[in-house]
Amino acid sequence: MAMTGWSILLGFGILIGLAAAGRGEDAAFQTHGWILLAVCLAGLVALVTRSGGSAKPYDDDRYFDGVVRAGVLATVFWGMAGFLVGLIIALQLSFPVLNLGLEYTSFGRLRPLHTSAVVFAFGGNALIATSFYVVQRTCRARLAFGGLGWFVFWGYQLFIILAATGYLMGVTQSREYAEPEWYIDLWLTIVWVAYLLVFLGTIWKRKEPHIYVANWFYLAFIVTVAMLHIVNNLAMPVSIFGSMRTAVRKSSTGAAG
Repeated sequence: MAMTGWSILLGFGILIGLAAAGRGEDAAFQTHGWILLAVCLAGLVALVTRSGGSAKPYDDDRYFDGVVRAGVLATVFWGMAGFLVGLIIALQLSFPVLNLGLEYTSFGRLRPLHTSAVVFAFGGNALIATSFYVVQRTCRARLAFGGLGWFVFWGYQLFIILAATGYLMGVTQSREYAEPEWYIDLWLTIVWVAYLLVFLGTIWKRKEPHIYVANWFYLAFIVTVAMLHIVNNLAMPVSIFGSMRTAVRKSSTGAAG
């Protein structure tokens, strides 16, 4: 993805973040708006700084490995974070005082954070990074669509941050392994489609006549997760400026009145 494309994408994200922060109907939605705004601003600053410097590219002429290295680092980081939260909630079972008397650090909030961090953040980054590494070597071709691989990586990290902070604020759909709210699910769908395009594009441009079985397994993983995500997370929000929790609260208030 060229610098102009990144600039347009980040600028669009800034506008959406401002709209969500200013028009949000609940504090959690506004918080996610501010997070999106901060992430996009940081990305824009990093983009301008990188373009003005003479930093060496992370990739050689043959393979697009910068995104793979970043994926490995993210896998280690989120793995440590997920396992740490798992240790904390395990200790909370024996020492309830470790809930700290706060809603944000209670067992009910940290438990889905732990499972999702290990499954989606740790496991997801590991699978994405290894799939990008394997598909390039087995196809003897550079990752397709240039910087779209970076969009997949950073877009997935944004999904993790929004989902994790949502769990801590109690913004979930209360469904195991499908807790993120509708707007987070929508974002993950966009990222996952881009992931599928990059993977399929690399296979299409391969220089190796055979498609190694590892790529079929990765492709099955990508398609299966996409089907499970779309079917299991379908939701119709009452308002585009609030979470499902807000809609439920409004419905309950109306029924009481």
